[in-house]
This record gives sequence, C-alpha cells and structure tokens, in this order.
Amino acid sequence: MKALDIPTDLLRTLVAVIDCQSYTRAAKVLGCSQPTVSLHMQRLQRHAQGKLMLRQRKPVELTPLGTQLAGYARQILALHGELAYLTGENAGSQTVRVGLPTDYATAALQSGLMALCRAHPELSLEYRCALSQSITLDFESGDLDIVVAIDQGNLPPHGSQTWTVQPLWVTSRSFKLSSERSVPLIAHPEGCEYRLRMTEVLDAADLAWHVIYESPFIQGLQDAVESGLGISAMTLPTLTQRMKELRQNADFAPMRPITVGIFSRNTPTRPEVSLVLNHLQQTFKATRAPTSLNQPSNPK
Repeated sequence: MKALDIPTDLLRTLVAVIDCQSYTRAAKVLGCSQPTVSLHMQRLQRHAQGKLMLRQRKPVELTPLGTQLAGYARQILALHGELAYLTGENAGSQTVRVGLPTDYATAALQSGLMALCRAHPELSLEYRCALSQSITLDFESGDLDIVVAIDQGNLPPHGSQTWTVQPLWVTSRSFKLSSERSVPLIAHPEGCEYRLRMTEVLDAADLAWHVIYESPFIQGLQDAVESGLGISAMTLPTLTQRMKELRQNADFAPMRPITVGIFSRNTPTRPEVSLVLNHLQQTFKATRAPTSLNQPSNPK
C-alpha cells in the first residue's frame, strides 16, 4: 500500500461508504454528489495500489486490503475530528451513544468517560451496558455510535482498534471441587463467548458441568465467584483480591483467546464522536495491561 499523501477527503469517503453501506447515502452524509463519491473511491484505490471493495456484494464487502486501509482511515479521521471538536467546530452538536460490555472492565470505561464529560461539559453521552452480542446488534442497526465489544467477525470494517485477551479459570480462594461432582459454572447467559470457551474445554475433557449461577452483569458473577459458588472465566481486569486463578491441567486447559475491539461509525462527519473514540482508545491503553494491541496475552 502506498502510505504517503493520501488526502483525508478520500479516507472520509471510504469510511462514509462503509458506514452508510451505499454510495448514494454516503454522498448525502458527506454533502456531495454520488459521482464525487465514485471518483473519490477510484482515486483512493489508485493510491492504495489494489482493489479495496467488492462492488458486486451487498452489503458492502471490503477486500483484505480495504479492511486494513479502513482501520487506518478511522484512526486518522478520529484524530482530525477530535482536533475539530477541540477547536470549536460543531462542538457538542449531538449526543454520542456508546455501548459498553458488562464483561470487560466496565467500571474503568465508565469512570473514564465521566471524566471526559467533566472536562467537556457541553458533551452529551448516552450509555448502554449489555453483553457484547446485544450491543453489537444495536451497533449494526445504527442505534450506537461507538461500541466496545467482542469481535465475532461481523464488524471488522468498523474497527479502529482490536486486541486479544486470555480468559482465565477463576474461583474463590476457599473453593474445592469434588472429583465426583459436575463442575459448577458461573456464567453469563447463552451467547456469551466466555461461557462458550468454558464449555468447549470441559466437553473436550469429557467433564460433566452445570450452570449454578447465571447473570448478565459482571458484578453478579464476581460476587458469585467470591462466595465460592463455583468456577468462572474472567480476564485480568475483572479479577478481584478474593479470587484465585486455577492451575491449568488436563481438565482445565487454556481457553481460546478472545478478540476485543473498539468499533465506531459517524466519525467522518461528527467531531464529538471522534473525541469520545480517541478517549476510549487512550483509556484502554492504560487498563488492558499486560495485553498489547493485536498480540495474544500469555496465561499464567
């Protein structure tokens, strides 16, 4: 890919086409004609020196090169948008709708966003906290501007940042599992990726299991683990001092890593969305250690 001298208006057009799933709707959002959108896409493709989009597909489908370029475009446009917001252009013009997961450092995310609102009183935020599966559906329907969610492969064109986390087997410090009983699991409802990974490992080990406690809220799961009800899968940011990590063995083998990402729409035309997006990215850099961008974390 030719990395130099790609005009930001071409990147803005690419992101608008992805978000709107249409050249015509993208033109309305950008305030230009449909032929202009087509021309921008042609120019961008020449800059990238490769095919970016499978035009015959609906919804819009990107090539691997197009997906890679879209990720960079979102990061570049987010910085441009934040600068526009901070210099007063369209500041606080609309409410930014953010979807946060119940199962990944929610407290840190909420406190970070509240600090952002205190720094910018004119900024209006709405929060929706739910399982990744639910907020992903809300994002796909256009009800949310930004989501932090588990990447299940359906949102890559909207991704501005992704990383992997390693689920860990955890229980209370006093819990002891009887070899004659099925494994009591503490889990989110069906559809949760952490629950799926636990049952995959236990089924592969031919171990009986049952869900002894189920809740959509991470605090409920944490309380159940701390009280010694059973075993769960969590990540480092959600572990507490009253929990312990189980030693990995043939029964409790390492679970498959989970890819988490920040996904956004509307950054080409709404500086306030860019401001929130960049703040979330900086928050994750501080809270997701010891994992790193696009690198799997190592289980203990």
